Amino acid sequence: MLTLVFFLLFACVALIWYIIVPIIVERTSSINQLQTQNMLAKYDTYLQDEQIKRARQLTLFGPILLGLAGFLLFPEQARLVGVVVGVVLGYAIPRFYVNKLIVDRKSKFNDQLMDALMIMSSSFRGGLSLIQAIEAVVDEMPEPAKAEFGIVLGENKMGVPLDESLNRLYKRMPSPAIQQMITAIILARETGGNLPVIFSRIIGTIRERKKIEQNLQTLTIQGKIQAVVMSGLPVVFVVGVSGSNPHFFDVMLNSPQGQKLVILCAILWLLGALSIWKISTFKDI
Repeated sequence: MLTLVFFLLFACVALIWYIIVPIIVERTSSINQLQTQNMLAKYDTYLQDEQIKRARQLTLFGPILLGLAGFLLFPEQARLVGVVVGVVLGYAIPRFYVNKLIVDRKSKFNDQLMDALMIMSSSFRGGLSLIQAIEAVVDEMPEPAKAEFGIVLGENKMGVPLDESLNRLYKRMPSPAIQQMITAIILARETGGNLPVIFSRIIGTIRERKKIEQNLQTLTIQGKIQAVVMSGLPVVFVVGVSGSNPHFFDVMLNSPQGQKLVILCAILWLLGALSIWKISTFKDI
């Protein structure tokens, strides 16, 4: 009788595993693919095909691999926590990666903008039109300036008004210099104006702005180093002491009062690190 009960129990578990697990895996995979498509569709205009492919792979396989790693690396009594942490990191890391790619692309474009404006200013002095000046930028500048101004040209050839194409460029790559350039072009097209002189002034503004940013970075580098050092000291101390005496923190970890103090210390440590980093950084000027 007992054997029959165990057999029926095993059969029920196997049946549930055979029916429910594939459904869960399929639903999870479909939700993951949908989130991947939504995320990449939002950032499609910023990324190249190779970067999109890499981000898609990270988004699809990251939660599964990191969840499995959390299950294997965490202690037996905390494996569920390890799975949750791994899945959360698997969803967060691809988004952090994509956002970093976009920030790097915008930063590189802003660095190239002064050269692009110089090419356009020289083209105006040579008697070229605005479209021909943008074509000269596309021919001579590297990525990402080449691709962004190429999108403006492509939209203009498809019938999109140039003003609207330039405004879309500003939405993709927002910066004060781009805004000044678009305003100067629109005013010159409507009321007339000396675009080479205006562009020369914009180039001078960009150059002075970069000098101010470099001075601010020099003044705040000490605070950033202090944030890194002060944030890393507790971690280095815990690792060093635990390596020489593994049972040194048993009282803190095994008693309720010690656990509360550890949580409090972790919260204060995180708040202190964020405060120092926030004070030592500056917003875009």
